[in-house]
Amino acid sequence: MKPNSITMNSDSSRPPVRVLMIEDSETDGFLLERALSRVGLAAKCRRVDTAEAMSAALDQEPWDVILADHSMPQFSAPEALRIMQQKNLDLPFIIVSGHIEEMTAVLAMKSGAHDYIMKDRLARLVPAVERELREAEMRRAQRECELALRRAHDELEMRVESRTAALQEAKAKLENAFEERRRLETELLEIAENERRRIGFDLHDDLGQKLTGILLLTQALEQQLTNEQHSAAPDAHRISKLIGEVISHTHNLARQFSSLDVRGDNLPAVLQHLDANVEKMFGLPCSLVVKGEIPSLPANTTVQLYKIAQEAISNAIKHGKATRVWLSAACDDEQLVLAIKNDGHPFSLPEGKKTRMGLRIMNYRANTIGATFDIRPNQKNGTIVTCTLPLAHGAACPPARESALRHPKTHSPGRMKLQTELAAPAA
Repeated sequence: MKPNSITMNSDSSRPPVRVLMIEDSETDGFLLERALSRVGLAAKCRRVDTAEAMSAALDQEPWDVILADHSMPQFSAPEALRIMQQKNLDLPFIIVSGHIEEMTAVLAMKSGAHDYIMKDRLARLVPAVERELREAEMRRAQRECELALRRAHDELEMRVESRTAALQEAKAKLENAFEERRRLETELLEIAENERRRIGFDLHDDLGQKLTGILLLTQALEQQLTNEQHSAAPDAHRISKLIGEVISHTHNLARQFSSLDVRGDNLPAVLQHLDANVEKMFGLPCSLVVKGEIPSLPANTTVQLYKIAQEAISNAIKHGKATRVWLSAACDDEQLVLAIKNDGHPFSLPEGKKTRMGLRIMNYRANTIGATFDIRPNQKNGTIVTCTLPLAHGAACPPARESALRHPKTHSPGRMKLQTELAAPAA
C-alpha cells in the first residue's frame, strides 16, 4: 500500500504536530488522524509501512512523534524503533496496536519506546502524544544546556590553559630575573673581595715597605741625635715609636683585607678565629658564645657568615664607637642564628638604607646563602645584627629567592626564642 500524507489543522493557533505513522492499514491510519484532530490537536501526518519508506521519511524532513503499529506483514514496531535509534534521533515513539501482550509491551519500552496504546482506546492517544512532546522538549532543552555547559567548560579549560601558560612564562621570567640578580650580587661580592684583597696587598707591599723604610731612617736619625746628645733625640724616639705602631696597624689591616677566605665547614672555629683577631687588631674585648650543636655547613655558607660578622664588627667599631663586642651562634632543629652585638651608639636605619654599601653587602651575602639579615638597636645600648639561616635535616637550605634588609615585625616562635636569648648582653 502506497504511503500517503494528510494534514489536519483543527487549531490554526498552534503549529501542526508532524506525525510519522508506521501503519499498513489505511483505515487505521485515518482513525489515528481523526483521533488526533478530534480533540483539537493540529497534525501533519505521513503513513509508511516499510523500513525503506520510514528511513527515507526520516531523512527527508523532521518529525515530532512516531506512532507505530506493533506487528505488520512487512514491518514491525521494534524494527522501526531500531531504525530511529540508528539515526540518533530522540523522538517520542508510541506503539499503537490492536493486540499486544503486556510482556511484549514492557520489553518494547525497555528497548526505548515511550508508551503503548491499544487501538480500541484511542482516547489516550492525544494526552500521550502531548505528554511525550513535552518530555521530548525537556530532553532537547536539557541537551542544549548540557552542550552549552560543555562548550563553556571547554572554553574555560582553554582560558585556564592559556592563563597557566602565561603564568608559567611569567614565572620563568621571574626566576630568570632572580637568577640574574643573584649572579649580579655574587659578582658584586667578588668585586668587593678582590678590591679588599688589592688594598691589603697595597698596604703590605707598598705602604708597609715604605713605612718600614721611613722607620729605619728615623731610627738611624734617632741614633745619630742620641750619639750627638742632641735635644731632638727624644722627639726622634717618639716619632720612631709612632711609626712602629703605624706599621703594626698597617700589617694588621693588610692581613684583614688579604685574608678573605676562611677554610673548612666548622663555623665555631671560624668565629673563634675572628674573635681572636678582633682583640688583637682593635684591642677590644670580644666574647664568643655558641649555643646548640652547629651542623657542618657548605664552605661558601661559612665564608659568608664569617664576612657578615667581620663587617658588622668593623662597622660597630668605626661608626658605632663600640668598646666591646659579643659574638653569638645559636642553632635548633629549624634555623641557625648568628648575632653580633656591641655597646656603641644605637643603630638608626636611615631612609636611604640601600645607599649604605656596608649594609647592602651584608644583605647580599645573606641572600646568596638563603639567609635573612636584620639590624636594629639592641634595646637602649648598642646595636644587634642577626643573620638567620634556615636549616633542613641538619643541613643548610638551598639559597632563597630574595632577602631584604628590614626591621623584623613577625617571627616564628623558635626564631623569637633564639633572638631573645642572643639579645641579652653577655656577662
